[in-house]
Amino acid sequence: MQKINLKLDLTKKYVVACSFGPDSMALLNLLNNLGAKIVVAHVNYHKRAVSNDEQRALQQYCDERNIKIYVLDLAGQQHTGNFQKWAREIRYKFFKEVLEKERADAVLVAHQQDDLIETFLMQKNRRNIAKTPGISEKNTLFGVEVIRPLLSYSKQDLLDYDKQNNVPFSIDESNLKNEYTRNRIRHEIVERMSVEDRQKTIEEIKKAQQSVVSISNKYGKEKFLSFSDAEIVRVIDFYMNKLGEHCDLSSAYISEIKKAIKHKTNWAQEITPSLTLETDYGEVVFVNKHRLQKYQYEFICKFKNEILTIDFSNGALDRGIECSNDELVVKSLDKDEIINIAGHDKKAKRIFIDWKMPLYLREVWPAIYDKNGKILYVPRYRKNFVDNHKSTFKFNTDYFVEF
Repeated sequence: MQKINLKLDLTKKYVVACSFGPDSMALLNLLNNLGAKIVVAHVNYHKRAVSNDEQRALQQYCDERNIKIYVLDLAGQQHTGNFQKWAREIRYKFFKEVLEKERADAVLVAHQQDDLIETFLMQKNRRNIAKTPGISEKNTLFGVEVIRPLLSYSKQDLLDYDKQNNVPFSIDESNLKNEYTRNRIRHEIVERMSVEDRQKTIEEIKKAQQSVVSISNKYGKEKFLSFSDAEIVRVIDFYMNKLGEHCDLSSAYISEIKKAIKHKTNWAQEITPSLTLETDYGEVVFVNKHRLQKYQYEFICKFKNEILTIDFSNGALDRGIECSNDELVVKSLDKDEIINIAGHDKKAKRIFIDWKMPLYLREVWPAIYDKNGKILYVPRYRKNFVDNHKSTFKFNTDYFVEF
């Protein structure tokens, strides 16, 4: 039997996702024998007659070893649409709650080498572009750091471990049927692979995973368009994971995005409710919509937060503002407001266009008003603008593309 070594930092605390199947029970037993700091998270979907028996057996295993266990009981829960997608979202929301309550560092999931190969072969048959070829050893899902320490070991390796160490487990009989695509791939392809075929597929997966684009929230237009469809999907997926949101990204969808970026100067596409992709005057930008909130702050001479730094305490006559004990207001400028510049009235949105301001900044660009609502000052926007005023007024434009 192959010896199983877990490459984990045992100074950290982990939530172990455990179904009572052979893979997750092998992982749990290995961690317990190592003296790792762990708690168990189990979801009972009540989809099979033996679900309650499995829950009781897992509870007994944990009680006998003084391992804390959390159970999410979904008896009577209704769902619409795809069950697997619904169950995944419910499961990871639960894992996140346990992780935060226990102040743990990550969730451990028992995906193994057969899962890796099955997933990769399924991806090759789908129209959607794989966010990661196969399965990542580490990634973030729904705001949860997930680690899969068993990807180097086969299903048979873990079954052999369980049997030799008398580890209890249950087999999900639905996995034995060929009703689902994954099961057909498992039984008709993966289980029939020779050692050489398996190794060849693993090498193919590794090669595909090595093609990883550098992650940034801003790219030059030409640079972004030079990425392959798969690389663009990986960048988008990185930011979706940051926001705990997900959607499928097909080749056709990515093609439309690239077409718009190539031909439009200013363009925005909502990827998820919290994530927007924009092209602005030669730049492609990922925007965190959580940060695009309108704001209003009152101050006298000084003000500072993560968006704004204002210090008019030594006077601001160089900006046409007389700083006194009168209250000033800084807030998002309405795009339809009229501003007088050099004796000419213009709407703010026209000025923004003249300044070639990115779309996302137009939503939140500040102006300073007196207490009666009169505009006193609108700071200039220009890419790489150098502010030569003596008084301090800084607007953190990067705040809105931070995740």
